Amino acid sequence: MVVSGPPASGKTTVALPLARALALPLVAKDTVKEALMDVLGAGDPERSRQLSRAAFAVIRALARSHLDTGAGLVLEANYSLGASEASLLPLVAGSRAVVVHCWAPPEVLEARYRARAARRHPGHQDLAHLARGLPWLGPPATEPPDLGVPCLRVDTSQAWEAAAITAWVHARLV
Repeated sequence: MVVSGPPASGKTTVALPLARALALPLVAKDTVKEALMDVLGAGDPERSRQLSRAAFAVIRALARSHLDTGAGLVLEANYSLGASEASLLPLVAGSRAVVVHCWAPPEVLEARYRARAARRHPGHQDLAHLARGLPWLGPPATEPPDLGVPCLRVDTSQAWEAAAITAWVHARLV
């Protein structure tokens, strides 16, 4: 299962209870990126971008390893339309997969991003991103990757229920 969406869309908030309910490991980009930043440092926005690319490579490798052994997983990252298909299509090919795509209106995304900037790992460079503007507040960054598998869009600015999402996923993967 892929949990996608733009930054601050609630991906981790949705992915964690799903992974627990489905008894699947959660492989999340920010978890890997923050471990890389702790070891390698991330002093500026360019270094943060390099570590994002490295984190994406690591989570793809972990996902491939899980799938090759017949295990499932919840793969969570800021995947989007037009930018993520090339890396995800080989993973979903030949497997049972769904996408849970988190989104919220642009003003909600921006407010969440601002609110979390002070408490997130400084290597994410959130304050620098805010100063330059947030280009991912609209399409295509807010649209799910086109993987040819069932996709559930979850508006995280509204009340949502983990049990309902879990039931939707379970019905499509069993």
